[in-house]
Amino acid sequence: MPLAARSAIGPSLQAARTLVISVLIVVLGGCGGGGSGGGGGMTLLLAPNSDTNTITSYPARSSGDRRPKRTIGGGNTTLAGPQAIAIDRQGLIYVANNADDSIVVFARQAKGDIQPIRKIQGPDTWLLEPQGIRVDAAGRIYAANADGDSITIYEAGSDGDAAPIAIIAGPATRLSMPEDVALDAAGNIYAANTAGNSITVFPPDANGNTPFIRRIKGSDTQLRAPDAIAIDGAGTLYVANADGDCVTTYAANANGNAAPVTLISGPDTLLAGPGGIALGGHRELFVSSSNADAIVRFDIADNGDVAPRAVVAGAKTGLAVPYGITLNH
Repeated sequence: MPLAARSAIGPSLQAARTLVISVLIVVLGGCGGGGSGGGGGMTLLLAPNSDTNTITSYPARSSGDRRPKRTIGGGNTTLAGPQAIAIDRQGLIYVANNADDSIVVFARQAKGDIQPIRKIQGPDTWLLEPQGIRVDAAGRIYAANADGDSITIYEAGSDGDAAPIAIIAGPATRLSMPEDVALDAAGNIYAANTAGNSITVFPPDANGNTPFIRRIKGSDTQLRAPDAIAIDGAGTLYVANADGDCVTTYAANANGNAAPVTLISGPDTLLAGPGGIALGGHRELFVSSSNADAIVRFDIADNGDVAPRAVVAGAKTGLAVPYGITLNH
């Protein structure tokens, strides 16, 4: 979501939420501990910070005003309005740069002012304000292009001015400022249409002006500028709604004017322009509260006006309008 999203919250309300977050950090006990990922490694939560052109990472079970475990930032990184992150099976880090229409790829342990190992950029790429990114099991790269009303797909290992192997675009798609893309276990492609207040679903082999196979849209859905999406192994869909300051979830295969199964919303949630969402391995639901420079953590079953289980926020964190977060598990 462009930085204009911050203006959606009035200065007084934003200040009040910042104060509440500061108080809650103290109540939750400061820095907290780190989670453990597969193979004994630490599971990290990675956040792209659009205001500072950095990527910061934290142990997944963090809470409070803690310093990042690692930071990627500086002129050599070519980060430019980073909006979303994905990680492939080898641990490579993919970042969608909204400001210069590019995707940069970093090594697994990248930190500091380091050059990317690859960069997809140029007129043949059809990247137009990419704001969402995913990598599938085969290494193919999926980008949601907000300005192009398109989803572009690239071969594994793509670099430079690489042409997509598929472009989902055209009036039949009903794509409308897609700001995130996700894949379910069957390979179906989901797009969050921020301007259309909808989620559209396409088959795995979609290309060109392909009609959607399902679309969640309508007043009962509670979708309000859906900015980020995640799908669990059972097919449940989780949506961060930037204009609604809420997270909605939908049953697998939901279609049409489907009401959410759960709705996390209200002042106690500390959601403020949520722009990113990620699922952990222990029932965790992470949401970037972009307008509050914070990341909040819920249980996947939470519903209503509930306080988060943990909050990462404060001057030490380096969070500065974080959007499309991810985990390295």
